[in-house]
Amino acid sequence: MSYHSNFNNTLAIWTAFGGRGELILPIPTLSWQRKYYNDFGYTKYGSETRIDVHDNGNAQIAVYRAKTPYMSYYNKATGKWTVVNVSWWNNGAPEILWAGDGVFLAKIIGLANIIASFDGITWYNAGYCQGAQNSMTTGAYDSNRGAGVVSWWYYKSPVYYNFASLTQRVAWTLVGADGTSVPIFSYMTAHKGRFIGIVGGDRSIASASTSSPGSWSTTISEDLNTYYMYVRSVHDKLFVMKYRYVSGIFHVNLCVMNDSATELTETNLSHVGNLANNKIPNPQNIIWMEDWGKYALFNEGMLYVSADGLTWEGVEQPGFTTTNSDTFGGAIYVPGDGFYVKASGYVYYAPY
Repeated sequence: MSYHSNFNNTLAIWTAFGGRGELILPIPTLSWQRKYYNDFGYTKYGSETRIDVHDNGNAQIAVYRAKTPYMSYYNKATGKWTVVNVSWWNNGAPEILWAGDGVFLAKIIGLANIIASFDGITWYNAGYCQGAQNSMTTGAYDSNRGAGVVSWWYYKSPVYYNFASLTQRVAWTLVGADGTSVPIFSYMTAHKGRFIGIVGGDRSIASASTSSPGSWSTTISEDLNTYYMYVRSVHDKLFVMKYRYVSGIFHVNLCVMNDSATELTETNLSHVGNLANNKIPNPQNIIWMEDWGKYALFNEGMLYVSADGLTWEGVEQPGFTTTNSDTFGGAIYVPGDGFYVKASGYVYYAPY
């Protein structure tokens, strides 16, 4: 069914989806506003305005992508975003590679160190990747096994892993130095004892046990007409965005994978058009709402919810919009405060 704003109401959307699931009248229409770097306690550094928001399940942070020695975390005692000194960022701008399982893994842009935190306040040099030739692209961590993995965009140094404490500066172990035995990954996640990654080039998916992160196998083989982005494990569900490029047009679907990442099931959320468009169902913008017992997904002017991750129903969100090139890139919920969704140069916020 083609999109039209006149159909952006709860009953119409529920009917259009065939009346599946429960009517979601309790899901709110939120009041959205924009927040900038100064709202998170930062002072502007040069011309940089980008703020990223992350939640590791225990703590929430708002990361200013600039070389400034501060990190902003949500202070549950005061109900305010609070900056703390983090000397690591004197060496370069921070970028979060993984947020989940009670862990943040970060890199210093341009360096080979891995910086870790559990609360967003205290940050440790968790190790280094000896011989790394280029920038880290993504990572994941399994707290049950104490196993971490990061991928580098360099054909002879694709993956490093570590079982040591994240508070110790140790050398992470390199695998795949031959350039062929281990893939390069553009996106990674940890899910039920496995690391799952989208292989560089975005046309196949591979997996490894978190107990043996040096041994990877392809779970979904390359299809020249199919691409994948944004793999994420959220509340025991494994989400991925799949798209095809047909006659000059992108056809995008949100999918749920099985736990071994060998099979995909398309959900009822899709988009036909440009990838640089906030109507794409992006797994980066999925969160689990404990209060609702449902998944929530944000995209252009809409909040969708789902009990099973497969069938989604939506409620219009007036004012929650931005330009096509300014795509949403991460959503979190702070209990007792509200929702935060990353755009470019600012963050959308809605109290709840």
